[in-house]
Amino acid sequence: MTKKHESHMRWAIALALEGAGRTSPNPMVGAVVVKGDKVVGEGYHYMAGTPHAEVHALEQAAHRSKGADLYVTMEPCCHQGRTPPCVVEIVKAGIKTVIVGTKDPNPIVNGKGIRFLKKAGIKVVTGVLQKNCVSINEPYNKHVVSGIPYVTAKVAMTLDGKIAARSGDSKWITNGECRKFVHRVRGNVDAVVVGGGTVRKDDPRLNVRIKGWRGRQPLAVVVDESLNLPRKSRIFKRAKGKTVFATTVHAPKSRSNWISRNGFEVIRCRATGEDHVFLPHLLNQLGDMGITSILLEGGGELFSDFMKRKLIDRLIVCFAPKLIGGDGIDFLPGISIDKMKNAFELKDVHFQTMGDNFILEGNLR
Repeated sequence: MTKKHESHMRWAIALALEGAGRTSPNPMVGAVVVKGDKVVGEGYHYMAGTPHAEVHALEQAAHRSKGADLYVTMEPCCHQGRTPPCVVEIVKAGIKTVIVGTKDPNPIVNGKGIRFLKKAGIKVVTGVLQKNCVSINEPYNKHVVSGIPYVTAKVAMTLDGKIAARSGDSKWITNGECRKFVHRVRGNVDAVVVGGGTVRKDDPRLNVRIKGWRGRQPLAVVVDESLNLPRKSRIFKRAKGKTVFATTVHAPKSRSNWISRNGFEVIRCRATGEDHVFLPHLLNQLGDMGITSILLEGGGELFSDFMKRKLIDRLIVCFAPKLIGGDGIDFLPGISIDKMKNAFELKDVHFQTMGDNFILEGNLR
């Protein structure tokens, strides 16, 4: 792998990230056309349903594509979807070499795009900055293979591990910088998920509130077996079609009918022995709706249920330099680990500071 390949692929990755929050259920992809040592075309996938990154880059390069190299973060598609197959456009443009970051895990592509290009006489180099190219599309990669969304859990807590005071009050644990960070995270997921208890206690809006925000708003998903929610809650003031209520088959029909009549969707999931929503069934239903990523924002019982079932892929913890004491509300109520070797553990951990707060992020092992 040459430094030249790495340099151009890094730029393609940076371009791909420009599409964050808008491409789902498609992946984020960036592409760069290089002739000699000069970039003559670049592009990224703006939004699902629009032309792919390669098409934008080739259009910008125009006649200079002939005999040039194309760097693309993910294997070009070879099937007709909402847009034509990119491999055909690459061959027509006269590209000499295609440098690919990673294969597309989608079973209808997965290596077929590369084979198409090779059959057409185009040289293909694979695996350039592969780990980086894979990591930017974890939600897509999981959903396209398993059919269920990638789950990121976000929690704000005190230094002694509490998510609320004894009374249930949690506004605000973290500072304004931290909360703005969380809004940016919300803007990059398909749905924000909370339990009914959080709606009853905090009356959240679950939207992105950043000045000048022009991205899309995530779907809100409220998980509650009883649907006993205050009808004046702000969650019912969201735009029609932007909130889903997930409950069990045992929820009172009068409540679900009221929610449906007011323009919101109710999905009924299988129930656990305790009559809670069976989370694997919920994730399957959300995946069938095309939701590739969710941000789980609480409360404690829902965090615990997701954690016990090992359904969380990534954890974001926002810490504030505050202490509440033993009567505060725990992050993971009902979970009791007997030995350290059995503790939940994070990998690929990194930290960042936000004023006097700090954020820890990592993947669940």
